[in-house]
Amino acid sequence: MKLFVLMYLLVSSFTLQALESIKLKDTIKKGWGEINLFEAQINKKDPDAATLEAFRQSNNGKLVFAVDINEAANGTEKAQTQGVTIKSAVITIISAGITTQYSQYSTPTTTLVAEENQTSRSSYYTLIGETGSARITGSTDSDIYGSSFDGTLTFEVNDDISQATEAVLSIELLQTNTSLGDPEAFYDFTGGYEDVALITPEDKTYLDNLAPGVSEAPLVIAQSQINNPVESWVYYPSSSAYYVVSYEDNYPERGDYDFNDLVIGYRVGFGMNDNDVVSVIATGYMIARGASYTHDWYLHLPFLSAVSGVATINIFQPESTSQITGYPITQIVDGVFDIKVLKNSKALMNIPGEEFVNTLEGQTLIKGHKFSIAFDLTNSLALTKIPAPPYDPYIYTEVTGHELHLPGNATRLNFSQNSGSANTEYKDSLGYPYALVFPDDWLPPIEKVDIGEAYEEFLNYTLSSGSQSQSWYLTPKAQKTKSIGSAFWKW
Repeated sequence: MKLFVLMYLLVSSFTLQALESIKLKDTIKKGWGEINLFEAQINKKDPDAATLEAFRQSNNGKLVFAVDINEAANGTEKAQTQGVTIKSAVITIISAGITTQYSQYSTPTTTLVAEENQTSRSSYYTLIGETGSARITGSTDSDIYGSSFDGTLTFEVNDDISQATEAVLSIELLQTNTSLGDPEAFYDFTGGYEDVALITPEDKTYLDNLAPGVSEAPLVIAQSQINNPVESWVYYPSSSAYYVVSYEDNYPERGDYDFNDLVIGYRVGFGMNDNDVVSVIATGYMIARGASYTHDWYLHLPFLSAVSGVATINIFQPESTSQITGYPITQIVDGVFDIKVLKNSKALMNIPGEEFVNTLEGQTLIKGHKFSIAFDLTNSLALTKIPAPPYDPYIYTEVTGHELHLPGNATRLNFSQNSGSANTEYKDSLGYPYALVFPDDWLPPIEKVDIGEAYEEFLNYTLSSGSQSQSWYLTPKAQKTKSIGSAFWKW
């Protein structure tokens, strides 16, 4: 008996040590794949149940696959970066006549996309890669060696499968609403096919660290920079909408009151695990800049308890997955989440030879920078401790030296002219505000047009302290506002 056990251990040890990644025969075609885990592309490499169990053991109770992404260039897809979205995936094992399914899976990347014929976005796992690059791993016997395999797909398999008689991976890709442009156009699937390989932990580590195509993929950066385990996301105002905040930067003077000196769209998501907040992502866009002054734009999330961790800040070139020089950067958060996201708005958003951007009548619109923030909390917080939206997005105007917030927020900068001021309303003597937040279909007034001219009900709203004409922002005058809707600036 002891000899038998010893021989079994020796054989098991040899099997684990001798494992090499295996390219499987079946593929994912037109968004669907039924992958027989017992059939390799090369017959002599066909895995059996004992081999599958060895792969599972070597990956600490998981079966791990690599996928070779092979997609047409739609949206921002190109040879250097391509992606697909996973709608569903399951492994079915039949052993001793009993069928067991394993559907707990993950990939290193996630994104937010809308399904075909839908406009509301949801979070999905994604597979990202690039075209035709040779992967040089540690073993020339591995089917990953010299291949173009890209993203990894990991399943939790908590049972011994050494007696399995059937083993099939079923995977369905999501057909996204490509009419929305990116990210949906990037994360769709086309008529191509994706090869699948069963891989060792060494090859998984190699591919995950290499992360081919990830750095250039849209709307994956913030999520891929999140390391805490996240079960679900809660977004404000929603997973597909943004808040738009607009400022009159001459505070405390009234100025031209056209309310377009800086216009920013932003959205905040809270990553949940066991009903606690463990991570934060924020994304947004520069929409317009109708100011001679320049500004820094901050996002303060006033949590009801202290938070700490490290935030990663990304700023992308307009209509590009490339970041501006010097980014991404990291910032330590110790107690308060208060991030300077955009520095020097005038340098970031400009048209050569013109003073203003996206606010002049007849001026051709340009895209602004996209930004994102990824933040893992060192210690989780109850959902009841998150701040109430729309939070505290504020600017510091470098010429006047004043910081400017939405009404009800205290000053935050110890170097501003109004630092420590008891005034938290940011209104003039008649009650006119200097910062307002809107839904993402709001249109800013044309340059030098008073907001009261562009929106006739605004005066009634303001003089009634907000008790009347509360939907004033829904009735713009077409000839007095700049038609820069979210369909344009949400690139």
